[in-house]
Amino acid sequence: MRGILFILPLLPTAFVYAENTPGSARQAFIQAGLVPDVLSSFNPVLPLDVTYTIPGTGQQKAVAPPGKNFTRPQTLNAPTWSIPSDSRHLAHETFVVAMVDPDAPTPQSPTNAQIRHFLGGNFRLQSSPSEPGVGAALVNITPALSEYRQPTPPNTSDPHRYTWLLYRQPLDFPTTISSNVTNFNISAFAQEFGLGQPLAGNFMTLSTNPAALAAAGES
Repeated sequence: MRGILFILPLLPTAFVYAENTPGSARQAFIQAGLVPDVLSSFNPVLPLDVTYTIPGTGQQKAVAPPGKNFTRPQTLNAPTWSIPSDSRHLAHETFVVAMVDPDAPTPQSPTNAQIRHFLGGNFRLQSSPSEPGVGAALVNITPALSEYRQPTPPNTSDPHRYTWLLYRQPLDFPTTISSNVTNFNISAFAQEFGLGQPLAGNFMTLSTNPAALAAAGES
């Protein structure tokens, strides 16, 4: 499998994190039901910025605040991730990034959940510039265990909650994964491989249902 380099352009903290703090992320996870649907509890210590580059325009759209709505075309390419540049105490840490969908095929009947949309290790903080208020990119130059899968909910489904989690990586983290992308359980995986509790998280909502898109003003 060919390695993919994930690099997030450095973005002003005032833009990215003003609506995405650990407290706001925790509250959003609880209000959206991701606690307990994905995690039994969630107490992040960092904000996690997730940014998509919109195909054909080059414009960037950040998942801020948590729970922001996206359309499927906006998610064609893998997103990028960053945390605040003042996270100097994590400069020598290695991280795991996961993306799951707990609502497949529908939120009312998630018989295929969770879908594993991305799982990668060996993320490190990119050296950040000296200017204050600039986010530090999470960079990975090794193959992901599961490469990015674009969200594709059924067009009859209510919006899905696509969820990202950031973990501290243990020394014996695996380099491959054999389980199916369907019926994955990120909490069970984290427990099996000693990831501990997530340091940060974020999520977006996405639907291809014409009625849902019209209600969201995306039609």
